[in-house]
Amino acid sequence: MSAETTAGPAPRVVFIGGLDDGRRAVEVLLRHPRADLVAAFVLDDSEASRVSGFRAFDDLVEPGRLRKIRRIKHHVDEIRELAPDVIIVVGFSQVIPPAILDVPPGGVIGFHSAVLPGRRGCSPLIWAMVDGLTETGISMFYMDEGIDTGDVIAVERFAIEEDDDAADVLRKADDATVRLLERHLDAVLDGTAPRTPQPEGAGTYTRRRTPADGEIDWTRPAHEVVNLIRALAPPYPVAHTYAGDGVPVLIEKARAAPELQLPPPRRLQHDPMYQQVLCVVAHPDDETLGVGGTLALHAEAGSEVTVVIMSEGEEEKLAHTPRCETRRECALAAAEELGIATVEFHDFPDQRLDSVPFIELIKTVEAAIGTHRPTVIYTHHGGDANTDHQVVFKAVYAASRPMTPLGSTVSRFLTFETPSSTDQAPQVGDYVFNPTTYIDVESVWDRKVKALECYPTEMIGGRHPRSFEYIEALARVRGGHSGYMLAEGFVSVRERLTRPVFPGRA
Repeated sequence: MSAETTAGPAPRVVFIGGLDDGRRAVEVLLRHPRADLVAAFVLDDSEASRVSGFRAFDDLVEPGRLRKIRRIKHHVDEIRELAPDVIIVVGFSQVIPPAILDVPPGGVIGFHSAVLPGRRGCSPLIWAMVDGLTETGISMFYMDEGIDTGDVIAVERFAIEEDDDAADVLRKADDATVRLLERHLDAVLDGTAPRTPQPEGAGTYTRRRTPADGEIDWTRPAHEVVNLIRALAPPYPVAHTYAGDGVPVLIEKARAAPELQLPPPRRLQHDPMYQQVLCVVAHPDDETLGVGGTLALHAEAGSEVTVVIMSEGEEEKLAHTPRCETRRECALAAAEELGIATVEFHDFPDQRLDSVPFIELIKTVEAAIGTHRPTVIYTHHGGDANTDHQVVFKAVYAASRPMTPLGSTVSRFLTFETPSSTDQAPQVGDYVFNPTTYIDVESVWDRKVKALECYPTEMIGGRHPRSFEYIEALARVRGGHSGYMLAEGFVSVRERLTRPVFPGRA
């Protein structure tokens, strides 16, 4: 008799994931006699260029069970209909929404590349190598609404050897993941897997890595430089530095030579889009409507880009409804499309920023400037029809005054136009938006459109200024002004030029 006949139906399993360890996990599920893999949700092929170590699953999972996705949160209903007993998540960096966590009675099982509760969060293997750890591990755990905070099933540790690079450590991590899954899958399917709660207050977190983190700082000790190079070796983007003419140089392998003493080279950056960037806006979607293409270019150049959203994102009567939360989620999704590293949300009242004591707004912007030390700031045009936009402009202008210690880092202060606000102001006097600076955004236009698609409730069809057609038409007009096909226009409010001082030059 079959196992299904003697022990009841095989548990229904849904897989969510990707990468090498995800493929190997699917192989474990497919050969397990009691696991009924009803569907595998894997990253769509369009994500290949954006995900290190992307792997296809077409040759492994039959078409009827393979689901190619971009964001798992859009597939809640489909997963509910599949009625899985257990969900297994391997090689997947997106947050699993609560609506999916609640579906399987046997829980959602995840794997984190660190020994929990330590080093929760993003890129733990890279940061383990950058920080010079000699040991790390894989934690198998029940996922909950927190970030890597669920009950732990088991941990497998492994050594990080002195000559290991990223590929070596990834291989060890993948092997540990597979061993954990093979060892504990029966108990997971039976609902008898151990559950050890993580100690309260013991968690530490690693932050999301940005392209700027890959630049070598030659003033650091030799072993730290070598650790960075090891951590970012293929399949990761590879650590980089710049030659004397500003040409980027990629370094995949290095070793420390303690007997070699050289002065640190001066840093040259010839890409004008390489900046410390701060964009301060009144509402979610303003950053994408007005300056989305430019922010994407900054991110491509390796800039650290931070967006500060001042209002709660809805009128007061909607402030505590699911839509407000959804709009914040939209902002994070748009930021991901544009490559923005950091989005900071504040909860000042939407459409009533003029009711907030002005000093509170100034202090909020000052705090962002103090934390991120921007060299360029983008914000709303001061003559916009929207009062919130006007207030934010005034707060940013006051907070970034060059005579203050904070403002002294800001070389450029630029304002942008926001469709349905800038164009709706009186076209006379100080209300008029007359661009003085244009940035070519043709190469990233598709990314801006995808980011705008993350705001379905804010984009409006027809002849509305927030329609896709109008926004592209505006970009073509600005491009026509400046000799580009598609451009974003800005008013330069303040620009400070400092003559660089080079070593050996008086």
